[in-house]
Amino acid sequence: MDKQHLLIFLPSGSANYALGQAYVSKLQAMLTQDYEVTCLHSLDRSTLSALGDYDVIHVFTLWHRSVLHLLHKAYSLHIPVVITPLGDLQPWVCAQHQHSYEWLKWKRVITKASAVQVCGKLEEHSFQQLHLNARSVLIKNPILTSLVTFESVAQATGKLYRKVIDSNVRFSITEEIYALLCGTIQLGVDDFMLRDHEQCRKLSQHWPQLTNEQWRKILIYATDEHVDDYLSQGLERLSISKPELNVHDIDKYPLPWKYAEGDLPSDTLIPHSILVRSKLNENIDKNEVGERKLVIEMINLHHETENGHVPLRHLVNVYTTLRFTLMDEDRVVDILKAMGLADFAQKIMKKLQKTLRLPDGYVINMKH
Repeated sequence: MDKQHLLIFLPSGSANYALGQAYVSKLQAMLTQDYEVTCLHSLDRSTLSALGDYDVIHVFTLWHRSVLHLLHKAYSLHIPVVITPLGDLQPWVCAQHQHSYEWLKWKRVITKASAVQVCGKLEEHSFQQLHLNARSVLIKNPILTSLVTFESVAQATGKLYRKVIDSNVRFSITEEIYALLCGTIQLGVDDFMLRDHEQCRKLSQHWPQLTNEQWRKILIYATDEHVDDYLSQGLERLSISKPELNVHDIDKYPLPWKYAEGDLPSDTLIPHSILVRSKLNENIDKNEVGERKLVIEMINLHHETENGHVPLRHLVNVYTTLRFTLMDEDRVVDILKAMGLADFAQKIMKKLQKTLRLPDGYVINMKH
């Protein structure tokens, strides 16, 4: 496995600096085998500007303004963050800050953390009572108890880093890797694109150059987005073998939202609206099978967009409908306009062109 870049931050002016320093120095030494570790005790502009180079950030202690600055910057870059309060969220400590102007800011950054490490049962119970973050993990502090060793703590901490990295792959996939993924998915659902020899050559050359870590992120992301079967089909058509990795066995936090299972419905409406159903039946004939299929998918996709999140699989479903279903483009435009979905459909067409390379001849021009 490729080494990940880890930043450990323990501000020198924090109340628990001495305790934290003894912990961090030992932990840092034991993590270097699997991580490129940088340990800092103060912040400057160069540090903040280089945060994007790290795969995970581990912050020790709270209530120091430099921690707040660091967390805000890390979250803006979508870098996974682990917080170890070292007792800074115990009731008697929180009582000193709950009426301060910045208490709300601290609550927000703690809530956004990828995980919060607590070091004892009492601290775990106290933290759970705050209801700030359900992703808490108990890893005892070997400075304070002889029940654990630094070796076991380093191993548990490394597993936690791996878990938060795997839980946030959608934010670490580059545009280049995303284009590779989507291009291969296109081949998986549209074998006609095998005739685009230049595109196939580029894809075939790119996949073998990936690191194990990049493969891992792609396979996790494809599974999260419910397109792993399409990806596998595309790789098979390119004669590319993927690594043996059972994504379902990977320990990671669930997505913060829940995707609908299966394909995007194309024969039934998701929104339970009599008005929408009546409007659809008024504007489309029973014999307009292809047109009805696409319009229903657009209605359902719009509903998902307005009420949550859309898995990549459902965009692929619209792609396949446009590519392989006979329909009258002018009628589709008229129906979507009547349904009030013209602007939304135009955005989807642009997205399909950009992500899945929908050929121009299959793009419905809503301004037509």
